Amino acid sequence: MTAKQMLDQVLMELPDDLVGEVLDFARFLSVQGERATWMEFGRMHLAGAYGEEEPNYTEADIKPELSR
Repeated sequence: MTAKQMLDQVLMELPDDLVGEVLDFARFLSVQGERATWMEFGRMHLAGAYGEEEPNYTEADIKPELSR
């Protein structure tokens, strides 16, 4: 028996409110996988955008009014 078949069996025995919780959790797991993929994509591209020669910026560079 596959995991999906076993899950179907368990879901048939659960009340509707608990089936809704299982559905919410399944959606959460789906989004977590997608989120991890996007995070890795962002890290890869950020690392490529800045090299070792990049200067270290201070708050004064970002907000010049702070250096007054």
